[in-house]
Amino acid sequence: MPIYDQSYRPYRGTLAPHTWRWWTIAQAGLAHHLSRKLFLIFLFVGFIPAIVRGVLIWISHQTNMTAVTMIDAGFFRNFLQFQGPFLMLVCIWPGATLIARDLKTNAIQLYLSRPLTRLDYVLGKFGIVAGIAALLLPAPGLLLYLMEIGLSTDMNFMTTYVWLPLSILGYSAVVITGAGLLSLAVSAMTRSGRYAGLLFFALLFFSELASDILRLVTGNHAWVVISLMSRGDQAGALFFGGPTEFGMHPVGAILMYLLVVGLSILVLRRRVQAVEIVT
Repeated sequence: MPIYDQSYRPYRGTLAPHTWRWWTIAQAGLAHHLSRKLFLIFLFVGFIPAIVRGVLIWISHQTNMTAVTMIDAGFFRNFLQFQGPFLMLVCIWPGATLIARDLKTNAIQLYLSRPLTRLDYVLGKFGIVAGIAALLLPAPGLLLYLMEIGLSTDMNFMTTYVWLPLSILGYSAVVITGAGLLSLAVSAMTRSGRYAGLLFFALLFFSELASDILRLVTGNHAWVVISLMSRGDQAGALFFGGPTEFGMHPVGAILMYLLVVGLSILVLRRRVQAVEIVT
C-alpha cells in the first residue's frame, strides 16, 4: 500500500491582517444574536419609535402644517434620547453576558491562545454591543434625516442643519462608547451574566438616586452629572443645543464621562487575562 508523507505542512492560505482580527469575534457575535427570533423581536420594538417619527415627518409634509410637528435639531435629539432605554437593554442583554459567560467557561484562555491580543478580544466584544446599538441609534436617526431632506421641496432644512448628521454620529458614538464599555466592565466582574445585568442596572439606579439626594440636600443641580442616566441629556445639549432639565454642566459631565470610561478600561485590563489570576 502507498505511504504518504505525514511531515509538518505549513498553512499556505491567506492570513487576515492583525488590525482587523477583532472583527472575527464581533462578526460571529452579531450573527449569533441576529439569528435569534426573540432578539429580532426586540430590535423590531426598538424600531417602532423611528417608524412613528417617520410617519410624523411624512404627515408634516403632506399636510404642509408645521403645527403637526417641528422638524428641527430638537426633533432628532429627542428621538435619540428616547432610544436610551433600548440602549440600556442592549447593554444588559447581551452586553452584560459577553465576558461573564467566557469567564464561566474559561473561554478567554482559548481566545488568547490564538493570535489575538487582549485588545482584540475586548474590541471584538465591544463591537457586538456597538453594532447592535448602532441599529437603534445612529442608523434610524440618519434615515430620518435623509427622509426629511427627500421630502423637502427646498434646501432650507439641509442648509440650516448641514451639521446634523455629524451631531447624530457624535452623540451616538459618545453614548454607545460609555455605556458599552461600562457593560463590558460589569460583565468582567462576575461569572454570571444574570448578576452582571443586575449590577449594571443597580449602577444606573443608585447613581440616579445619589444624584437626586445630593441635589435635594445641597440645592446644587450640578450633582446631576454623577447620574449615569443623565449623560444622554448632557450629551444631547452638547451636540444638538437646547435646554436641559437641570442645566448644562459640560465640564462636570465630561469629567464624569472620562472617569467612567477610564475605570471601565482598568477593570477590563485587570480581568481579561490569558491566565486567570486567583486572589
